[in-house]
Amino acid sequence: MQDQLTLTLLRVDDAEAMVSVLADPALYAFTGGEPPDLASLRRLYAHQVTGASPDGSQRWFNWIVRVDGEAVGYVQATVEDEVAELAWVIGAPWQGRGLATRAARLMLHEFVGRVRLLRAHIHPDHHASNRIATGLGLRPTGAFEDGEAVWEGLLERA
Repeated sequence: MQDQLTLTLLRVDDAEAMVSVLADPALYAFTGGEPPDLASLRRLYAHQVTGASPDGSQRWFNWIVRVDGEAVGYVQATVEDEVAELAWVIGAPWQGRGLATRAARLMLHEFVGRVRLLRAHIHPDHHASNRIATGLGLRPTGAFEDGEAVWEGLLERA
């Protein structure tokens, strides 16, 4: 039986549940950084829930990934013009179950008709994220930014 996966819009109060989801230092092996503490995660979420960059050029979309109601990760997109920059993180205990791909596909439904191009920046050695990007229809462009491969694909119109 498949897990009941849902996305809920990010709220500042989600920091309490997400601080433990994001606590494993291994999650930062390819992206750098370290696990956030509760106060810094609250500050980050307070910034993200505004939904847009200060100059209004970018729209921010952030969802908590939940399995049977429990927070297990997040998916997010930064949208500028018709380009959505995608990111996903699933906590270590829930990895390897296809949750990131399923959550990202759910997220993409929000962008049909509003976004043309999907993009992700992925460390070349992050094989799990490479598989997720492939599953979303993205392909490596051959370009690199800050040591990460740039992946792109067109969002199919429904």
